[in-house]
Amino acid sequence: MKNGDVVTMVTPIGEVIGKIKAEDESSITLESPRLFVAQEGGAGLVPGICMTGKADPDEAVIFKGGAVAMVDTSPELVASWRQQTSGLVIPS
Repeated sequence: MKNGDVVTMVTPIGEVIGKIKAEDESSITLESPRLFVAQEGGAGLVPGICMTGKADPDEAVIFKGGAVAMVDTSPELVASWRQQTSGLVIPS
């Protein structure tokens, strides 16, 4: 995985989807992070990663020591993330 890829970071708070902006020995910075949550009638992305944080944050730093895993995001959720963060509807 490299800068510019949309990935899912599995963390103790849940799964965070975002575009890799930067990485160093101790952390990964995700652009336009969104938390994946179960909702009534299905699941979806919320505009941020915590209830008290700024809505629609530009980026979030996730420390590698707090991450459980980083995996490629499913194409369907990449499309949802792109639509939510850019406003563009991407045909499937």
